[in-house]
Amino acid sequence: MSRKPSFANLRGAAVAPAAIPAAEPAAPAGAGEGSPPRPASREGRKQIAGFFTPDMSLAMHMLARRQNRSLQALMAEAFNDVLRKYGESPVGE
Repeated sequence: MSRKPSFANLRGAAVAPAAIPAAEPAAPAGAGEGSPPRPASREGRKQIAGFFTPDMSLAMHMLARRQNRSLQALMAEAFNDVLRKYGESPVGE
């Protein structure tokens, strides 16, 4: 079984400045040349994300599957329920 080469072997090795490519500034997602176009379904929308336990993730994915709905649709319903609970107007999907 062979081992991967160690980066320690590269210590002290001279690298010519011309060998290092200049970093280009990163363009925002969905903008500029070379980046894939943003899907129309995401236009005018913002992402909301969270980290949950594996059990919560599994339960939500299974519920979405049983209801024949997307996880995003279930999350929108849940967020609207929370808004109603605290006296705010639901905003839809």
